[in-house]
Amino acid sequence: MPNPDQKKPSIWSRLFDRMRKRRFSYLTKSLLLLILAYPYLEHDLAGQILMTVITIMVMMSLVVAVSDRKRYIIIALLFAIPWLVSLIINFPLIEEDRSVLIRRDIIFAVLLFLYTTYRIFMHLIRSREVTTEILFAAVCVYLLIGLSWTAIYILLDFLYPGSFVDIQGQAVSDAPLYLFFSYVSLTTVGYGNIIPATDHARSLAMIEAIMGQLYLTIMVARLVGLHISKSRATEEGV
Repeated sequence: MPNPDQKKPSIWSRLFDRMRKRRFSYLTKSLLLLILAYPYLEHDLAGQILMTVITIMVMMSLVVAVSDRKRYIIIALLFAIPWLVSLIINFPLIEEDRSVLIRRDIIFAVLLFLYTTYRIFMHLIRSREVTTEILFAAVCVYLLIGLSWTAIYILLDFLYPGSFVDIQGQAVSDAPLYLFFSYVSLTTVGYGNIIPATDHARSLAMIEAIMGQLYLTIMVARLVGLHISKSRATEEGV
């Protein structure tokens, strides 16, 4: 018999619980939306506004994705809230400079991306079975590595202008190009149309390429191993 004194969960609590159950699938979709939309939405006011909304959606998904423990949420919020405040203050309707990501507050994006990447990766390593959400989590980590390095490249160019050049030797300053270069390096495709011109840039590009290959090797081995062990345990139990 239900207790009449028991407080009914609020709509926000129910919404959070629902998001948490499928947090990695929601995060994967929001990251893909950000990656696909970003190159097309940075050039006019309407696009900038939509890009801000998508960025906030990704930010919220990242916080929910690390909600295994309360302290993980608190740490993620310490990085997310300053970035959110900066996005609101520099909202396209308020500020003349309408670039969403190319500002010095990119440091908060770097910290949030790196922290959530680490936490989701540790969740994957500790998992004991392969589920749909675990597969989505594996995709999230790969996408977040690319986004983390995109933000790092932008930050590097703030600290050392001219760190990246195109094939004509002109400095790269367009954020979608950093996004392109990051995933080209992560996947080791290497088209060669964007070149790291300094030692710092070359070092970061090498680290990203190595991380991309190591992650795929480790994660595929981990998921296959979990699947095999689960299958054997099922057969032995029959």
